[in-house]
Amino acid sequence: DRLAKKIDAKPCTPARGMIPRDMETPVNESVRLAGQYNDHGEQVPRGVLQVVSDVPIEIAPEASGRRELAEWLTNSDSGAGVLAARVQANRVWYHLMGRGIVRTVDNFGHTGERPTHPALLDHLADELIQSGWSLKSLVRRVVLSRTFATSSRHDAAGHAIDPDNRLLWRAHRRRLDPETLRDSMLFASGQLNRAQLGSSVDYFSGERATEAGPNKTRRRTDFPNRSVYLPVIRNDLPELFDAFDFADPQCTTGMRPETLVATQGLFMLNDKTVMQAAEATARRIMQEESSPERCVERMFELILSDSATEPERSEFVAFQARTQLQLAEQGETDADVQAWAMACQAMFSSSRFQIVE
Repeated sequence: DRLAKKIDAKPCTPARGMIPRDMETPVNESVRLAGQYNDHGEQVPRGVLQVVSDVPIEIAPEASGRRELAEWLTNSDSGAGVLAARVQANRVWYHLMGRGIVRTVDNFGHTGERPTHPALLDHLADELIQSGWSLKSLVRRVVLSRTFATSSRHDAAGHAIDPDNRLLWRAHRRRLDPETLRDSMLFASGQLNRAQLGSSVDYFSGERATEAGPNKTRRRTDFPNRSVYLPVIRNDLPELFDAFDFADPQCTTGMRPETLVATQGLFMLNDKTVMQAAEATARRIMQEESSPERCVERMFELILSDSATEPERSEFVAFQARTQLQLAEQGETDADVQAWAMACQAMFSSSRFQIVE
């Protein structure tokens, strides 16, 4: 009977993945007339953008052309290396400073903005090329500069001359991206696991990994690892990513949109993961400190990397005592923990935590 069941049982689906595969003999692509995949026009030989460089590249008939394209893209003599270096240097500057030297990060063309400091952009691009395209070297060069260390504090004289801060007389205030926001909450709570994570979608095994239609198995986001390891499924992003302007995974994005809307505040007040991080942070500060005043000081250190002023310390101590009493009267067993957790959650929701100055 058991043998008959094994014979009749459907065989297990072997492990598989959707990946591209090289053809044995590469071919040139045809123009799809009117965008129709099955209506072919003339063939276009493999090559590069002539608007960037009019020097042709040679691709052997048996080669796909990917290696030749990479070499052309980084060739600063006859290829696109100079333009690629300027674009890359501008993106590094944008991520570190909050604004690009060319503010239209995704558009270096005639319809984009001109660079505010063209000589600086050329200098950084040249340093990137001379360092062997080392991004670490370029980042180090920028973060050790005086401009990077400038305060975001308002100055009336500077604002009168340059209200848009194009001359960088102050630092730009920048909103934390959703990955950094999540990692910072996990770090404050002591839960962040900095170890590398393997597959974050290994539970989508077998047919579920490649089946068409909606995913019936909900993707997981409860990993304590850094947000870079969270699964990015195009039609099912993590809620935090959806709320806080994550890049559209269906297209290339150099500069993410920046919004400040009510749904983000509601998310911070109601999301389960935020509340769990706030409670874990509360338990951590209560374990590390004994007095309410020291708990407030430790909370400021963990969440804001700052010290509390005397008025702030007094206000939080009074809030915790008042809230603990109210929760205890309502029958809450861990009233002290929950009161501190509410204080931590309020700080997670504050602009002082979410915006880098």
